[in-house]
Amino acid sequence: MNIAQIERQALCDLLQRVGPEAPTLNEGWVTRDLAAHLVLRETRPDGALGVLIKPLAGYTKKVQDRIASTPWPELLDRLRNGPPRLSPFGIPGVDARANLGEFYVHHEDVRRAQDDWEPRPADGERYRALERMLMKMGRLLLRRSPFTVRLDPGTGQPFVGHGSDKPGGVTVVGSPDELTLWCFGREDVAQVELIGSETDVAALRAAERGL
Repeated sequence: MNIAQIERQALCDLLQRVGPEAPTLNEGWVTRDLAAHLVLRETRPDGALGVLIKPLAGYTKKVQDRIASTPWPELLDRLRNGPPRLSPFGIPGVDARANLGEFYVHHEDVRRAQDDWEPRPADGERYRALERMLMKMGRLLLRRSPFTVRLDPGTGQPFVGHGSDKPGGVTVVGSPDELTLWCFGREDVAQVELIGSETDVAALRAAERGL
């Protein structure tokens, strides 16, 4: 299995353990809502448009709420079994690329909302996959950053996540796991260090990140 598939199965195992009404880091969502969001994303491309197109957000919520009303065991089975063959996410190779960040971050959204959560052991394969993803997606995730942002995955060899001609800049240091959470906007739980002037660090913290 690729890392995206491993994260999917681990998330489903966790959802089964904590149940449909457990908290998540996603404001206003319990675990049932998060599972419905992931199923919607892979099975109802029309319904998922509201995630990116704000005027369609109401329609997306209606579709997601309908999916969320599915009996919990059935909803988990749909999530665990992955996208149907006719879904864009069912195209060979798409799952590994398009679902890695989604499932890793949402897995942590559930894990870190529980009282008993602990940092995961380091995993070189997961680290490498997430680092490669950030090298490709950094420009998108950090597009609202006011200046250059460098990401240092603990190697002392940072790479540019977002480039800018404007003066100033910040280096964000952390494991690839934590950098991924930070780039997707989970600043409150991401265990990273921001290195730069106080003014630049404050400006970067105020900038929205993620999709």
